[in-house]
Amino acid sequence: MSRSTALPERQRQLMFTMAQVNKQWRRTLDKALAPLGLTQAMWLPLLHLERDSGAMRQKDLAHSLALDSSSVVRLIDGLQTQGWVERIDDTDRRVKRIQLTSAGRAQVEAVKKVVAQMRTEVMQEVPEELLDPMQAALNTMLDRMAALESEEPSDEN
Repeated sequence: MSRSTALPERQRQLMFTMAQVNKQWRRTLDKALAPLGLTQAMWLPLLHLERDSGAMRQKDLAHSLALDSSSVVRLIDGLQTQGWVERIDDTDRRVKRIQLTSAGRAQVEAVKKVVAQMRTEVMQEVPEELLDPMQAALNTMLDRMAALESEEPSDEN
């Protein structure tokens, strides 16, 4: 798309492309992780738990995965059956915390290795000089979306 194309159209196309890249990245990872017996529903929560580096509240995991609590309960049940996560009692019995087990941490390391290989493969033709401007643009968009999310709803309706 050329620079002469109207700005709103270029912005629309960029947002569409970003959504497509996200979907395709997850499909690519699913295919690459299939030999480990993992689906996105399994590897994604494991990575979120590992990044949190400690016990994570079930509610926070649901939020980070953009899922409702009931879906996360079923997800955690499956991961617990595999021996990759454990539920920890909290002082507040209403709070459910989840953490990786040693088997779960080992699984995450296997996932991270595959993800790194795939990232290298996918990014090999992206010129290095584009990485910083792309990152800056994406961070600007994320910051704006976070600000919009935190704004009070308008009463204009």
